[in-house]
Amino acid sequence: MKRVGKFFLTVLASGALSAGATFAQINPSVMPAVGPLTKQTMSRLLLTDVAREGKRIIAVGDRGYIVYSDNDGESWQRAKTPLGLALLNSVYFSDANTVWAVGHDSVILKSTDQGKEWTQVYSSAKDQRPLMDILFVDANHGFAVGAYGAFLETLDAGKTWTLRKAIPALAKQKPSKSGRGGRDAGMEVEDDADKSADEDKHLNAIINLGKGKLFIAGEAGTMLLSNDKGKTWERVVSPYKGSYFGAILANDGGVLALGLRGNVFRAADSGLKTWTPVATNTKASMMSATKLADGAIVLSGLSGTLLVSRDNGRTFAPIESGTIKPLAAAVQGKGAALLVVGETGARDVPLAAGAAGVSASKPGSTPAIGAKP
Repeated sequence: MKRVGKFFLTVLASGALSAGATFAQINPSVMPAVGPLTKQTMSRLLLTDVAREGKRIIAVGDRGYIVYSDNDGESWQRAKTPLGLALLNSVYFSDANTVWAVGHDSVILKSTDQGKEWTQVYSSAKDQRPLMDILFVDANHGFAVGAYGAFLETLDAGKTWTLRKAIPALAKQKPSKSGRGGRDAGMEVEDDADKSADEDKHLNAIINLGKGKLFIAGEAGTMLLSNDKGKTWERVVSPYKGSYFGAILANDGGVLALGLRGNVFRAADSGLKTWTPVATNTKASMMSATKLADGAIVLSGLSGTLLVSRDNGRTFAPIESGTIKPLAAAVQGKGAALLVVGETGARDVPLAAGAAGVSASKPGSTPAIGAKP
């Protein structure tokens, strides 16, 4: 599963911690340093991401908490982690046994036993750049991305990390005398167009497109593509000037980028030349995407929003989550159910949706947006 960066949830967690989470930290009987957790404790945790490999499910979140389950979330254990960790934003299996987590203070954690015990392999609190996502292209070569253009690379399985610059310098353009216009005029939404330095945009998600191609999605319409396993990066013309929080590769080779105000866009292939808006029928920001074993794609978002697609992201139908609290991410749960994490811990949600999805391209809707020649 590859997600969503979780910048919205990072802000939520740092600005509005729940009383339950505070109580859990100061009361060892509620939140032990390691070992079994009660259902009540799990319901109080703010969790920002979840990943699954086989039977093992791992979730991360507030105060560096890492929890795991081997029975579809029926019971949970707290993992052994370094002391004094801040908020964690993402968790990722690079193979069946090796797991990575990243978060605030630019921290990178590694586990080689499916997430039971963790070691800190990198941190730089002075940089004040939270890391939002992590990806490995093989056992040794990996990347971590985050706030203010943070881009770290390892070539030795996480023993050392090198800070690089991924966002190419933007060539200065002379203002057009005729003003905005042309075939793309009026097609880009400017939810949160950033006025700060262009090369310091937050990088929220990184995914592997296969055949040496990697894709990064981020703040204020930032889209980057590498065709050489991350050695070099080029800008992708974005159909949207708002922020993206996640991206995912569909089984048919299509690529989805998702973000603010329910905006989701789909490219038909990894060339990323043309993007089509996907109707979601929601204004809730989409925080992450996950692909289930049968190829279905599930989007998680604010206001308890869950959407599912069974046609590689061309259409989506809503799933009743039973909450209006923010949802951060989801994985396959027990049977025909999802296991979803967010502001109120982990919960099971029946994987059922409306009979018909909402269309990616209907008469009168915004047409496909192509790269400018």
